[in-house]
Amino acid sequence: MIRRADQSDAPAIAELQQLTWREAYAGLLPTPLLDGLALPRLYRTWRAELIRQDGDLDLGIFIAETEDGKALGYATCGAATLQSQDLLGDGEIHQLYVRASHQGRGLGRALMLACSRWLLMRGLFSGGLWVVKGNERARAFYESIGGELIGDRRDSMQGWQIPVVGYGWEDLHELAGLESEVPSWL
Repeated sequence: MIRRADQSDAPAIAELQQLTWREAYAGLLPTPLLDGLALPRLYRTWRAELIRQDGDLDLGIFIAETEDGKALGYATCGAATLQSQDLLGDGEIHQLYVRASHQGRGLGRALMLACSRWLLMRGLFSGGLWVVKGNERARAFYESIGGELIGDRRDSMQGWQIPVVGYGWEDLHELAGLESEVPSWL
């Protein structure tokens, strides 16, 4: 099941971020950055983001979970940041992460559909995202669903300069029209 997250999901999303970042970025991001992903800080951050979602009509935070409520992935999207707008377009998928144990089963695709459809409902017709340059698995996924390589830059994460590449969709209708079902793991 994929649904819009609410404030009660802050602990689950914080745990997912800590786990999925350590899975995805081991060897790609500096170890001190990954070691610094403390759950209390992540929990406060997600609680604030989920409160902000209530007042920001463009912000969408989605969680993917099993029928019994086990969180498997999450995604966030909204209006593109000023820093990204020239390259990405109107909308931006800020984060999309799925537990490594559940990748390759259609869950990332379903989260991308939720984000693209959310952005379109908000009147944001083009968009994209940034990916850590060495994250080949994520890059291959975004290319497989029609993402076009549109540029690169360096992002600052807690004082570290991280090379990232941008993928974009000139018309999010193309992405939103992809077929996908929320996979079942029962």
